[in-house]
Amino acid sequence: MLPVDFLKALGVALLVMLLDLACAFVGVTLWSLWTQPPQPLSPSDPAVITVATLTTRLCGPLLLALFVWLFSRRRRDRNAWAFGVAVFVFYMLVDWGMVAFRGMLEPAALLTAALKLAGAMVGAWFAQRGGPTANG
Repeated sequence: MLPVDFLKALGVALLVMLLDLACAFVGVTLWSLWTQPPQPLSPSDPAVITVATLTTRLCGPLLLALFVWLFSRRRRDRNAWAFGVAVFVFYMLVDWGMVAFRGMLEPAALLTAALKLAGAMVGAWFAQRGGPTANG
């Protein structure tokens, strides 16, 4: 991969991070509207944390797969696997960096990271499979 590919991977990671946070926000909002009358929610509420975690475990891998695939499928000269790993690493550095790397070795955090790595690798796999869109 070229140095510019690492910059692209960082940009993709930041985009996926923003979209993943938006999904978590929407998930918590929908959950709160469905389960309770409108009232202020605390970010430290255990239910909010649970819903946000589940949402990011579902949306994060899907978003990583989609964006690694989108940004790798037309660039046959770029190693899709390396690009997927780079996107994942940048994503996790930003994600864990926002909490000063606290709790990153907790089983729940490692499960979430593994799911997101799997998503990025699925995107790379689809990009490497080829097909009509990959060549043109």
